[in-house]
Amino acid sequence: MHDNPSPGERCCERKQGGAGRGTLVEPAALAALLASAKHGYDLRRAITQITDGQIEADAGGLYRVLRRMEEDGFVTSSWAEGDSGPQRREYELTAEGLDLAADWIVHLRQRQHVAGMLADTIEASLTGDASSTTKP
Repeated sequence: MHDNPSPGERCCERKQGGAGRGTLVEPAALAALLASAKHGYDLRRAITQITDGQIEADAGGLYRVLRRMEEDGFVTSSWAEGDSGPQRREYELTAEGLDLAADWIVHLRQRQHVAGMLADTIEASLTGDASSTTKP
C-alpha cells in the first residue's frame, strides 16, 4: 500500500494526509485514538481536550480524515451499540496507524523547531535584538 516513505513523510506528504499539509486534524485524531478506540463524537471531544480548545474539529472534516485513514489502512472501524441510542462507528488504530503516529511525531517536532526559529527571528527583529537570532 505504501512505498516505505522516510519518517515524517507518510503523515504530511500523502496527497490526502489529513485534509492538507497545514492541518492538524489527522495528528489530533491519532492522539485521541491512542488513548482508546472511540466513535466520532468522543474523538471530537478528546481532540478539544487534548489541545486545550485550540483545535475543534468539525464533524464533517474529522469523518473525512477518518475515512481516508481507514482507506489507507491506518485505522479500522466497526459498528458498536450506542449506550442509549443507535449504533455508532468506532475507530481503532492499526499497527500501520501506530507507525503513522510515530511519523507525525517527527514531523510535528520539526515544525515545532522551525516555528520556534521563526518566532525568535520575528521577536528579535521587533525588539531590535538581532544578536539573539545568530547561531554559534
